[in-house]
Amino acid sequence: MDVRTIEEAVLAFYRSGNRQQEDTHQWLQQIQESPQAWSFCWELMQLNKPSEVQFFGAITLHSKLTKQWAEVPKEAHNEFKQKLLESIVLFGNGPKIVLCRLCISMSVFIVHMLEHPTVIEEVTGMFLNEQLGNLSKNTQLEILMSVLEGIPDEAESVHTRIPRSMVREELNKKAEFATGTVINYLSEKLNSGRIDESETNGLINATKSLATWLKYGNIRLDGCETMVQVLLKLVHYCYWKEPKDDGCLSQEDSDLAETAVKALVKIMSSQHSNGYKYSSTVIRYMHLFLDVLSPILDVEYKENNENENLAFVIYTLFLSTLECYSTVIFAGILSDDEELVKVYGRTVDLLVKCTDKPGTYPVDESCSTLAMEFWYLLQDEVLSMPSDEKKVKRWEAIKPVYVHIVKVLIKKSQLPNEKALHKWNSDDLETFRCYRQDIGDTLLSCHDVLNDLMLDVLSEALDESIAYLNFDPQNTDNWPLLEATIHAYCSIAQKIEYAEYPQIVKLLKVLNEIPYEKYSEKLLGMALETAGAYSDWISDNPKYLPAAIELLVRGLSSSQASQATLGLKDLTSECQKEMAPFALPLLDACRAALQGNHLKNSEMIRLMYTVGNIMSVISYENILHYLDLMVSPCFEELQMNVQNQNTSDAAKGRVILRLEMIAKLFSSLNTKKPAGQEEDIPIARAQPPPQTQSPAVQPILLILEKTMVLLKTLCTMWLHDESVIETLCKALQQALTNLMEDIKPLLNDMCCLILLIFANKCAPSAVEMAGNFILIFYNDPESKGSMKQLFTAIMEYNFGQMQQYDEQQKLSDVADLIETFFLFNTRITKKMSKCYGETQADCTRLIEYAMKSMMLPETGPIKKSVGFLSIFIKESRNCPLMMSAVVAQGENLLSNTFLCLGGYTPRAHVDVFADIFLALNYKYPSDFPRWIKVLEKPNFPTLFVSQYDKELFIKKVLKEKVNRRLVQEHVRKFAAVCRNAVEWEIDFRTS
Repeated sequence: MDVRTIEEAVLAFYRSGNRQQEDTHQWLQQIQESPQAWSFCWELMQLNKPSEVQFFGAITLHSKLTKQWAEVPKEAHNEFKQKLLESIVLFGNGPKIVLCRLCISMSVFIVHMLEHPTVIEEVTGMFLNEQLGNLSKNTQLEILMSVLEGIPDEAESVHTRIPRSMVREELNKKAEFATGTVINYLSEKLNSGRIDESETNGLINATKSLATWLKYGNIRLDGCETMVQVLLKLVHYCYWKEPKDDGCLSQEDSDLAETAVKALVKIMSSQHSNGYKYSSTVIRYMHLFLDVLSPILDVEYKENNENENLAFVIYTLFLSTLECYSTVIFAGILSDDEELVKVYGRTVDLLVKCTDKPGTYPVDESCSTLAMEFWYLLQDEVLSMPSDEKKVKRWEAIKPVYVHIVKVLIKKSQLPNEKALHKWNSDDLETFRCYRQDIGDTLLSCHDVLNDLMLDVLSEALDESIAYLNFDPQNTDNWPLLEATIHAYCSIAQKIEYAEYPQIVKLLKVLNEIPYEKYSEKLLGMALETAGAYSDWISDNPKYLPAAIELLVRGLSSSQASQATLGLKDLTSECQKEMAPFALPLLDACRAALQGNHLKNSEMIRLMYTVGNIMSVISYENILHYLDLMVSPCFEELQMNVQNQNTSDAAKGRVILRLEMIAKLFSSLNTKKPAGQEEDIPIARAQPPPQTQSPAVQPILLILEKTMVLLKTLCTMWLHDESVIETLCKALQQALTNLMEDIKPLLNDMCCLILLIFANKCAPSAVEMAGNFILIFYNDPESKGSMKQLFTAIMEYNFGQMQQYDEQQKLSDVADLIETFFLFNTRITKKMSKCYGETQADCTRLIEYAMKSMMLPETGPIKKSVGFLSIFIKESRNCPLMMSAVVAQGENLLSNTFLCLGGYTPRAHVDVFADIFLALNYKYPSDFPRWIKVLEKPNFPTLFVSQYDKELFIKKVLKEKVNRRLVQEHVRKFAAVCRNAVEWEIDFRTS
C-alpha cells in the first residue's frame, strides 16, 4: 500500500469539507483494519512528516494493538516492543498527541504480555534507570507514569488471547508494585522542596495512575494512608507554595491539585460497601481532609474566585466521603467520642458554608448545588433510625442547622432582577431553573426535620421580605427576596396537612395584597403557582377559596396567564364541590379571558378543563346557557371552516386548537355524581334550587348529538391530515371515557365515523377508541352486531395494510400502525377473547404478522407484537379457534424467536422473548418440548452456537414455567452466545 497515498488522504481528511471528510474517513478506517497497517504505521511516524500524519500513524498502531494483536506472531513480539520504544524515544519531546497515543499503545502491549510475570517491572525499570536514549530523566518518568496510568483502563477494552480472569489476576498482583512506584515518585518530588513546571505533567499522570490502579489489588482503605498523605501534601504544596497577587493558581498547579483531590475521591469511594470495617480510618482521613483542605476553602469563600474548580472538587471529596460513610460520620451527632463529634461538627459547618457560598449560582459560584444532597442524607439518616430516645435527641440536635439552611436556601434561590440579568445567558437561566428545583426538593427534606417549625421559619422570612420590599417603596428591583420566600412556601405545599395554619392564612392574605403591577411579572407568576399548589389545603379550608379565586382570576388577564390557568385547573379539580357558590362569576371570568385574544393556545386549552370542572357543579339550565356562550364559538368556527373548505396551514391550526379545547372540556364536564354527593354540593342563592335527579341527557352527549353531522363533515374534509384526525379522535375518546355506556345513543354514528377513518387512514387514536367501544358494548345484545362489524373492519384494514407493505418488504414504513394494531389486539385478547371465535377472525394470519413484526428493527413493533403473542397464547386455551392457530404455528413461532435471538433483534431488547417461552411452556406443556427441537437444526440460528449450548438452553427453559426473571437471564445469555459475545458465553456455559 502506497504510504504517500495514505498521507495525502490523511491531510485531505483534516483539511477538507464535511462531505469529502466522510468518504475519506471510511477509506482510512478500512486501511487501518488491513494487515498492511502493521508496517505503514511506522513509516507514518517519522519526524519529517506533518503532525496529522504522525498522529494517524499512532492511532493506527493503537487500533491494531487493541483489536488485532493476534496477527503478530510470537517470535516478533520482542522486535515489536523495541520498535515501539524507539518511537516513544523519537517523539519523547513532542508532539504531545503522538507521544500520548504511543504511551497508551505501550500500555496495551504490556496487557498482551501479562503472561510474562515480570513485564511491568521490566518496563518500569527501563524508565527508572534512564535507559531510553537521550531523553531527560523527567521526560522518561513522565512517560512511565502515563504508561502505568493506561494499563488498567486498556485492560478493560483490549482484545487479547489471555483469558480475562488471568488479566485481572495479574493486575491484582501488580497493583501494589504500580502504586508503590507512583507513591515513591511523588514523594521524591515533594521532598525535593521545589517542583519545576516541566515536571507537572509527570505528576499529573502519576496521580491519575493511582486512581486507575485502585480498582485492582484489593487495597484496603486502612492501607491507603501513605497514599492519602502524599496526595494531600501535593495539594497543599500546589496551593500554598508561593503568594499569588491575583489569588489565582497557575494552570499547571490548578490541574495538579484538582487531579490529586480526584484521586482522593477514588480512594474514599473504593471501599464504600465496607465502611463499617473502617470507622476509625474514615474519621482519621476526614480529620486530615479538614485540617489540610478547609483552610483552602476558607480563602476561596468569595464571589468570582479564580480557583472555583479546585473548591468544587474539594467539596466533592467531602460529599463523596459522606455519601459512602454517612453512618460512620453521622454517629458524631451524639457521641461520647470527642474526636468524632468534632469531625461531624466541622463537616457540617463546612457544608453549611458550601450551601451559602457567596454569589449567585451559576454565574458567580458553582459549588452550592453540591451540598443539596447532604441535607437529604442527614435527615434520612436520623429519621430512618428506630424510634427511641436516641433518635429524638439526634432529631432535636439537627433542627437548628436546618432552620439556618432554610434561610440560606431562600437567599440562594433569588432570581436575578432586571439590573443583574445582563450577566446571564440562556444556559445560565436553565441551569438556575434546575438549581431552584433542587432547592425546592431540599426544602422538602428540611420540612421532614422541622415539621410545623418550618412554617414559623417561613413566616418570619415572609415578614422580613415584606419589610425589605416596603423599606424603599420606589425601588422596583427589590422583589427577588419576596419571590424566593413565596417559592419556598410553594415548594413545601405537598407536605402541608389540612389544619388551618395561621402561617398559610397569612400567606394567602399577603398574596392578594402585593401591588404586582409595580414589580416584575415573575413575582405574580410565583404567587399564582403557589395559590394553585395549595389547592388541596384550600379544599380542607374552603373559606379561603375566594381569596385564591380572586388572585387566579386576576392572573388570567396578565402576562402570567399560563400560571393562572394551571392554578385554576388544580383549584377547580381539588375544590370542585366547594366551587358552586363562585361558579357563575368564575365562568364569566373564564369567558372574558377566552374572548380577550391574549391567551396562548395552550392556555386556552387548559382553561377549557377548568370550564368543564365548574360546569359540572351548576344547574342544568346554567350548563346549557354557558355551553351556548363558551362552547358554541368553537363549533361555529369549525362550521365556518367546513363551509369555506379552507385547508390552509392557518386554518388547520385553528381547527386543531378548537378540537383540543373541545377535548379538554369533554375530559372534565360530567354531571353524574356518586350517590349522595349531590346533596353535599352547596348551591349559590342566585341559582335555582338543585334538581332532585340528574338530567336525562349528559351535556357532552347533548353536544355530540347536535354536532355529529359537523364532525363527520369535518372528518371527511381533513381525512388525509393525520394531525387533525388524531385531534378529532382524541376529543371523541375523551367523550367516550367520560360518558361510558351513556354514549350508546350515538354508538352507530361513532362507529361510522371510525370506519370512515379506517377506510382512508388508520389513526392510532381511532384504533384505541374502537377498542374501547368494543370492550364497553360487545356484551350488549343490541350493540353486539355493530361491535362485530367494527372489530372485523379493524382486522381487515390492518391485514390489508400489512400485506401491501410486506409484499414491498417495507413493513418498517408502517411501524406505528403495527404497534397500534397489536396493542389493540392485546387489549381484546385480555378482556374479550371470545371476540376472535365469534367473528371467525383469521388467527393464523394474525400470528404470522405478529411473527414478522417481532423481526423488525424498531423497538415498538418488537415489544407490542411479542406482548400480544404471549397474551394470545395464554388466553388461547379458552377459544378453539385461537388454540388451533397456536398449535399450527407453534414451531414456526419458536423458529422465528430463535432467529430474533440470533441477531434480528437488537441485543438490548431480547429479554421480551422470555414471555413467549414461558407462555408456551405453561399452556402447551406437551407440545412445547417438541416444538423447541427446531433449535437442533445445524448452524441454526447462527454458526457461533454449538450443539451443547443449544441442549443446555433447551434444558434450562423447559425447567422454568413461571420464573420470568430466570428465563430472561437464560435468553440474554443464549442470545449473546449466538452473537459470539465471549464474556456472556463463559457465564452461560458455567451458570
